[in-house]
Order: sequence, then C-alpha cells, then structure tokens
Amino acid sequence: MALLNDKTVTRTLLLFCAVTFCLCVHAQNATSLKNVRSVYVGSLGTNEGVEDLRHELIETLRRLHRLTIVSSADQADAVLEGKGGLWIRGYRSLSPRARANPSSAEPIYAGYLSIRVQGKDGETLWSYFANPRRISFSGLKHDLASQLVSKLWDDISNATDTTVAATSPTGAVATLRGAGATFPFPIYHDWFHSFHARHPNWQFEYQPIGSEAGLKQLEAGTIDFAGSDIPGPASVVQIPTVGGAVVLIYNLPRFGDELRLTAEAVADIFSGKIKAWNDPALRAINRRSSLPNTPITVVHRADGSGTTFALAEYLMKATGRKIEWSVGEVATGNEGVAKQVAATPNSIGYVEFIYAFDHHLSFASVANSSGRFIQADLPSIKAAAENYQISIANAPGEDAYPISTFSWLMFREPMEAAKREAMMSFLEWMLTSGQRECSALGYAPLPKSLVDRELATIRKISVNTTP
Repeated sequence: MALLNDKTVTRTLLLFCAVTFCLCVHAQNATSLKNVRSVYVGSLGTNEGVEDLRHELIETLRRLHRLTIVSSADQADAVLEGKGGLWIRGYRSLSPRARANPSSAEPIYAGYLSIRVQGKDGETLWSYFANPRRISFSGLKHDLASQLVSKLWDDISNATDTTVAATSPTGAVATLRGAGATFPFPIYHDWFHSFHARHPNWQFEYQPIGSEAGLKQLEAGTIDFAGSDIPGPASVVQIPTVGGAVVLIYNLPRFGDELRLTAEAVADIFSGKIKAWNDPALRAINRRSSLPNTPITVVHRADGSGTTFALAEYLMKATGRKIEWSVGEVATGNEGVAKQVAATPNSIGYVEFIYAFDHHLSFASVANSSGRFIQADLPSIKAAAENYQISIANAPGEDAYPISTFSWLMFREPMEAAKREAMMSFLEWMLTSGQRECSALGYAPLPKSLVDRELATIRKISVNTTP
C-alpha cells in the first residue's frame, strides 16, 4: 500500500479578541478541553500507514475551520498524539469465478486511529479510538480521520469545566500490589503510570494473571487489590472502572468480507456442534459471503477468565445455554489467545477489543438483542454501558454491542492507613480525570450517573473507615 508523504504544515498563531484586549496562544497551556483552539499533530507511532493517517488527520482538521493547526508543540494549546495503522485484511475477487488472492482480487483494508489530546504538563484532556465503520476498499484514512475529528469538535463544543478538587496527600509512602484480569490491563498500565507521575510516593503494581486467579489471591491476602471482570464476593469492595467489549476474532486467509455471527452460531462453534466454516448455519447468516470449506479451529482461554465469563454470560442471556469450553485449543490471557489465532489459519477465538487491533485480526459482527448485527466500536460499547446494571451483556438498544462488560477493581477493608489513602486517591482520580484516558485504548468511559454513585461510595469509605 503506497504511503503519502507528509507535507509541511504552515505555522500560524491563533488570535482571540475579547472586548478590548487580546489573548495570545502560549505553549501547550490548555488545562481543559474547552480551552483548546490550536493544536499540533504529533507522532502516530511507527506502524505501516501512519504517515497516511497523520496527513489525512491534519487535512481533516484544516477542513473543519474551527481549530488552528500549528507546526510545533510549543505553539499549541494542546498536542494530538497516538497510534494508528493500516493493513490489508483480505481480498474480494473481481470475478465470481476467480479465487480471492492478491493477483486477481481487490484488497480490503483494515486499520484504526487512536488519539490523545494532551494539554498542560502532558495531562490527557481527551482521547478517542476510531475503527472502520464498514468494510473498506478505499477511503479508510478519510473514514477514520473524519470519525475522530467530528467527535473531537463535538466534545470541545460541549465541554464544561470539570476540575476536581486536588487531593492533599499526607506524604506517606505506599506500594500497592494487585493482580487479576487481563481484560483491563492496557488501561491499568497507563493509569498507574499517570497516577504515579502525579504522586511519586504512591506506587501501583499489577500482574495480569486472569480474574479468577486475582480474586483468589485477594481472598488469600497476598495482594492489596484485584482486577476482575467477574463480580466478586460480598466481602470485597468492588468499583467499576471501565466498559469494554469482547470480540470474536478469526483468521480466515483470503476472506475479506464481514463475518456475521448470532449467539446460537457462537454457542454451536464453541461447543463443537459447528465444525466447518461452510456449515449451513453459518452460510445462512452470511448469505453474501463465500465461506471456505475448512475445519474450524477453536481457541479459548486456559485460565479462569473474566473475558470467558463475559462471553459465557452473553450466550446464557441470549440462548439459555452454558458452554463447557472443552472444544479446541487453549491459550493463556487475551494476549495468548490473540497470538494463537493470528498464527492459526481458519481459527476463531475471543479477546478484549484492543487486542484484535494489536494483532491485526478481523472480528465478527454479532447479533444484538434487537436482531441487528453490530460490530464493536466505542459508540456501540457506550450504548450498552448506558443501560447500567451489574451485567450489560446482551443489553437492550438497537445500537448496543451485545458482548459488552464492565471491569471492576476490588479490595478488602480494612486497609492500613497509607495504602487506604493511596487507594482512595487513585480511585477518585480514576473515576474523574482518569476516565479521559479510556477511549484511546478502546474502553468506554463510565456513565456519569455511575461515576457519581461510585465517588460517593469511596468518599464514604475515606471518611468513615479506620484501620
């Protein structure tokens, strides 16, 4: 795929006039999204196609005529940085009689664009993750950039000051050790790094070993907190952290169409009833696609997994069936499943949303409770999360992605004073400023009503609980 060469961006200064005086732009000084009017588009990483994406992003921002694009970070209110990539996901034959391959077919592209808007002191003011809204033969760069810029300007236009009163640490030093779900590990890694940069006396460590193993260690008292996608026992405090999605990844060489799956089909595949890709049940769902006459290799989790729990919960709600997970090959963690599917032609597995993009894997559209086939993206995860309950699997709503779930951070009370101070401060930051970092990694920020409820919970713990 040919890459576009980046062009030199013209240096401009944004001038605001208010009543009888002017305010000039200074170096990356925005402290809230509503103050952003000039931006510098920084690095999008080193993946294939990123220069194409960066160029398209700059041109789309220019066409917006609302933000000034400047040529260096020291001239900007805020800096846009992130990751992106473009790749070929498969081929569609130009002739009904020709096999789909590079020499006789049209390539179908996939990709993503993940952006953070960073203001003063590198604080994240906003983030978003855009993946293709439809199968793309061309125009993918424009699709991704348009999604991102449209969302950015909409959020700038509707932004309000949401500054949270800063905590006043006592100066106590604390290290909190946690373990558990691999599902939220990407955002936990970023959160703990960001929080430590603000509070050097407090260190959070986390091992992604699976929800079940994390809960066992928490119950045994060998860790201070656990990450879990499985609801915990009544004996622990559990705080929702993010909304996310489990996607059904597959590796079908030369198949570039959109794979569609119903809950019954998924249950039949993972129980071993459907053994081949061209099974009549799959052909009936995918009438416009030519599925290969090859056996299906199923990959599922080996460890006690919240990701497995989320998929099983969706299947139970949608079909009433319980899956034994006894068919196929096993792998450890989301990362292990993604790697194994990527290395195994004609395979299918399930992972948290972001792992599919990290490994350039296609994932299926899944029928939701309204009968619509929905592919996971931030809007469809958010649509499910807005229907808040303990479970958001198979949530109502035409736009809701059905295999959505919350992830929780869990801890036991009482905690020693220094660790409680660190934990309460982290949770308050995570539920407010920290939520701005979620979207860049494909997680949906928590609904405001849920955030308000959880903030009240942790403030009550902070005030009323003693060691």
